[in-house]
Amino acid sequence: AGRIERSEQMEREPRSAAAAQLVAGRETAVAPTDERDDAPEYRAAFWRYVRTGEARAMGVASDTGGGYLVPDTFRTGVESALKDFGGMRRARVTVVPTSAGNDLIIPTDDDTSNSGAILSENTTVTAQDVAVGQRVLRAYTYTSKLILVSNQLLEDAAFPLEPWLAAKVAERIGRATNAHFTTGTGSNQPSGVVSGAVVGRTAATGYTTNIDWTDLVDLIVSVDPAYAQRGEFMFNNNTLGVLMKVRDGEGRPLWQPGLVQGQPDRIFGYPYVINSDVASMAASAKSILFGDFSRYYIRDVAGFRLLRLMERYADVNQTAFLAFSRHDGLLIDAGQNPIKHLANSAT
Repeated sequence: AGRIERSEQMEREPRSAAAAQLVAGRETAVAPTDERDDAPEYRAAFWRYVRTGEARAMGVASDTGGGYLVPDTFRTGVESALKDFGGMRRARVTVVPTSAGNDLIIPTDDDTSNSGAILSENTTVTAQDVAVGQRVLRAYTYTSKLILVSNQLLEDAAFPLEPWLAAKVAERIGRATNAHFTTGTGSNQPSGVVSGAVVGRTAATGYTTNIDWTDLVDLIVSVDPAYAQRGEFMFNNNTLGVLMKVRDGEGRPLWQPGLVQGQPDRIFGYPYVINSDVASMAASAKSILFGDFSRYYIRDVAGFRLLRLMERYADVNQTAFLAFSRHDGLLIDAGQNPIKHLANSAT
């Protein structure tokens, strides 16, 4: 009997030793684990109970609010729904990082209408000034919004939640900025590339959801060769599907796969970028962009701030995660339209 008692005591000691742990720098007592916890019937009843509650923050009490992250058996990861974003940063844009957010002046000039001249003997040289202008990049503050998580979920999840949540808040800001870099109005937000581009070609009547190959030819030649030599297309994935079916007057496809490793697929010999925030083909839609995207400037100010708020929601035993970053975007057009768009027919 004495051996049996000592054996039972040794089995209980690891549970008692694990009954205290350090949480956020403070020693917090944790109740010893009840032996019933290991029973399948108890676990099933427990999960049925906690998942029927209501919680405003992410937590174990709601399946969709976090309960699905701590079931009896769990793969160490989450299958996240995906949706493409970030096409602007995949283009050859100019990214300008700055340490402060005060207005950033970009000087411009348009001297394209001026040229030199033959000077006759004993003749005074004519003066001709250079027209100088400027564009301004500002700093708009973006936030991911709060993600509230119960501390029970942080403790019980089958994998570290912090890296997963950090990726989520970064993606939220990425979606917001890409939308503004594409179609932003410039009023209390970045000015998008579509907003800054001018029309280079309007498709013929009847081409509301399609184009003729000559439309792309006209779009390309509408951009000055000084910009077109570095030209690339930008459109969304639906438009790519349309363009892959279009053929020229000799029956040859406009879309050309990259045949050498590392070389991109091309349209009419030019590379292209998929941007989900460019409009799909529809009546009067600005569905295709072409030009020198290095003339679009993206400003990033002072890095990316990821916050973990532990005290603010301590009274409800929750931790908040959020992020902030500051950006602006602008097509720097000195007067000769480095990027133009194709508009589908209105009818």
